[in-house]
Amino acid sequence: MFARMSERDRRALFLVGAFLIAIVVYTQAIEPLVFRFQNALGRLERSEQLSAGYIQKIRMLPRREARLAELEQEKSAVDTYFKVSPASRSAPAETLIDELSSYASITGVTIRQLVPNVESLDGGGGFHDLVLLGDYAALRQYLYLLETSPRKFQLTEFELNPPKEGILRSRVRFLDPAEVLSDNPESKGSDVDPDLIIGVYGTEDDLPIYLAQTMGFFNEVQLKVGLVPAGTPDTSLRRLLSGQVDVTTASLYDILRYRLGGVPVRAIMPISRVPLEVQLATSTDSSVSTLEDLQGKTVALEPHGMVEPLFLQLLAANELGRDDVNLVHLDRRDLVRHLRSGLVDASLISGLEPGRLEYFGLSPVEKLKTARKTWQSFLIVHADALEQEKIPLTQLARAVFRANHMLQENSEQVAAAANQWLGRNNNQPAGPVIEKIRFPDSQDAWNLMSTAEDNVIGLAMFQQLLLELGEDVPDVTTRDLVNNTILDKLRTEHLDED
Repeated sequence: MFARMSERDRRALFLVGAFLIAIVVYTQAIEPLVFRFQNALGRLERSEQLSAGYIQKIRMLPRREARLAELEQEKSAVDTYFKVSPASRSAPAETLIDELSSYASITGVTIRQLVPNVESLDGGGGFHDLVLLGDYAALRQYLYLLETSPRKFQLTEFELNPPKEGILRSRVRFLDPAEVLSDNPESKGSDVDPDLIIGVYGTEDDLPIYLAQTMGFFNEVQLKVGLVPAGTPDTSLRRLLSGQVDVTTASLYDILRYRLGGVPVRAIMPISRVPLEVQLATSTDSSVSTLEDLQGKTVALEPHGMVEPLFLQLLAANELGRDDVNLVHLDRRDLVRHLRSGLVDASLISGLEPGRLEYFGLSPVEKLKTARKTWQSFLIVHADALEQEKIPLTQLARAVFRANHMLQENSEQVAAAANQWLGRNNNQPAGPVIEKIRFPDSQDAWNLMSTAEDNVIGLAMFQQLLLELGEDVPDVTTRDLVNNTILDKLRTEHLDED
């Protein structure tokens, strides 16, 4: 066949065959090599990018570990701050009443009836019945607070009656799984049948009382003491009147408020002088950015101390008054919690450094500070208790003065007790806070309480201030509010010993 083909045809056939062979070689050998080479280049490029990313992550690892450690410290600080206070663990019934009452003050709901422990559980906890009065929005807000409580309440029954004159009546049964309600020895023990009950707030003011109990100073003077939460101003007033509380800490403003409420209390000794520094704070996404924005808003205050008159001064300076805002009283932990939830528009917070506000997502609006050097915290008792001498107040004063002495030394044991009482930890210890506080000894206390001048405790000046703010002021003198019988006994004992 090739012999019959011309030279030209054989050349053409050769070219076509060579072309076909080249195509076959390219498709079967060269193209796969090119494809694999391109894939290899792509994988190499991706591996280089991944290796660069890994190298960057390895370089950032120490920084991320440091940030993780910071976040763990912040979480630990927050968990410690919101941990149940020692007084709440020892007095679950009072703690429950205070929490439910605080929810009522925020929402405007009226608590018609509370029946605690209608049914108890073997493993701890129990069921409580609650009857509420209010409109639909207020009741719904109250139930929200109940279900989001730190004590993890669980609603089990809910009844809602038809409105009567625009007011709804509802009955709620809820489970309280809190360990403080269980029959464990920590809830009882040394606080069974105490000689006296002291109302506390879990702040720097009553730190000497907790220290005296923790370090056994009350036992050394043969005194059994029970600590219970003092509660809001109205609650503490009722507990003093009913005898549920024998002794509590109070500022001069609290003493005047008790006298207006019909409780003839007397201050028996100064207990601490805490610098009066508070911050008006809001949540970071709040619409309140200036003092003028507080009009018509809900503002939370601590239930005791000199914060409220300081805030009233601030309102007066901005042409506002008590009636222009909705004031509610909450303890420090609830101040932060409800401020973050948006149920409270602003709060006056003391005892928290600016750095700690950032942990809770809060923004300071204004810092309030006074340079007054008068004593701000006293131990007070009902006047009848002093006359009848039913309460061993002399032993109480001895133990508290010894605790004050220990606080001035600020040892490791004292620092640990202070951290527990104030909700601190080793990362943010209470030591710097305690250093700013003055705790009196028996001589300092006697020098102050034995002087009849009104300006020694700042009474006359403070009464004038409250009158200028339009507040009701009882007509009393220092002698009406102070009783130095206990301090006189201690002084006589010291002189006899000398």
